[in-house]
Amino acid sequence: MHRRGIWLMVFVLAVLALLPPVARAEFNLTAGQMKAALRTATIEENGFIDKILVLMHRKVLPENLVASTFLWARKKPKHKFQYFKYALKLRAADRGIRIPF
Repeated sequence: MHRRGIWLMVFVLAVLALLPPVARAEFNLTAGQMKAALRTATIEENGFIDKILVLMHRKVLPENLVASTFLWARKKPKHKFQYFKYALKLRAADRGIRIPF
């Protein structure tokens, strides 16, 4: 039975490898939606979101990096913006991108 399970797993992985990739959904949130979801409270926090979106639209920051960090941070029970800012700076730095503000 153990051997059959291994072969089944190999078969499933092989079938998944042959399937076409799933199209990725675009990240179309506005600054207002991000500010509301992350519960920004100051002018500086709002400005950070605006500047991040400018960098994303200029292709300095990858869209998937901003989107995945945003989706992760908005699930936090408190301090959503602070989680977003810190994690985005850290993840960008790992890719060699410096966020100076």
